[in-house]
Amino acid sequence: MLPKKPNSFQTLTEIWELEPDTQKGTFLLSKYKPIYVLPFRYTIKPNELPYNSGTEVVSDKYVHIDDLETKFQLSFKVKLAQDIIFGKGDLWMAYSQKSFWQIYNSEFSRPFRETNYEPEVILNFPSNFNFFGLDGKMFGVSFNHQSNGRTQTLSRSWNRIIGFAAFENKNCSFIVRAWYAFQINENPDIKDYTGRADATLVYLLNKNIITIHGQHSLRAGSLNHGQIQVDWGFPIKGNLRGHFQFFDGYGDTMIDYNYKQTVFGIGFSFAEFL
Repeated sequence: MLPKKPNSFQTLTEIWELEPDTQKGTFLLSKYKPIYVLPFRYTIKPNELPYNSGTEVVSDKYVHIDDLETKFQLSFKVKLAQDIIFGKGDLWMAYSQKSFWQIYNSEFSRPFRETNYEPEVILNFPSNFNFFGLDGKMFGVSFNHQSNGRTQTLSRSWNRIIGFAAFENKNCSFIVRAWYAFQINENPDIKDYTGRADATLVYLLNKNIITIHGQHSLRAGSLNHGQIQVDWGFPIKGNLRGHFQFFDGYGDTMIDYNYKQTVFGIGFSFAEFL
């Protein structure tokens, strides 16, 4: 029997149904990435003139962006097939969406500044090995598409084949990924800013869930870029949880892939990373 974690914290085994007694069958929606709303999100220096690196900056595309806005993220997954390769391996489909709403910008009718769409297909395998004191729980590969659904010079998109492995130990989970990116004609240098690999550490501290996510270009010198994001989910009352987020680096949104920002946000979460 799996140990019960407080405040809806779930292990990798439970989230990805890695053992027979955790399997729930196919075509059942479940959480994937965190689901949250940050009504107050402050950017120290907003990007008011986004452009593709290597293209001409056009001054008449300047827009006034408030440094205070609202951000929300939705994410879910569904298992399409179970035990499909030698009695192991599950096929999942997932979808995540981040939206950035200039709700306090009355001058420009409170527009949605940017929305990023991220569908993916994931082939996931359970595993059981030890790696520096962590239990290897799963590994796999996914096909990931991410775009902002815009046109011309404001269009951003890329496709990735992502390999990943995930580890767990008591109240700690660690996920590492690396990818090959292709069909990135609109923003061919995105890998040098947003990155070629990432790692996510999730730690349960009493009733708090702390997530540290880092991404890097895996290059040195002038191509040494990346990002770090820290999320803190904390209890308020009953099932109501607060959510604090800090971001620093490149790629806070796809439109800002080549623009460095520092951002703070506070709000509420409905599903943490784990």
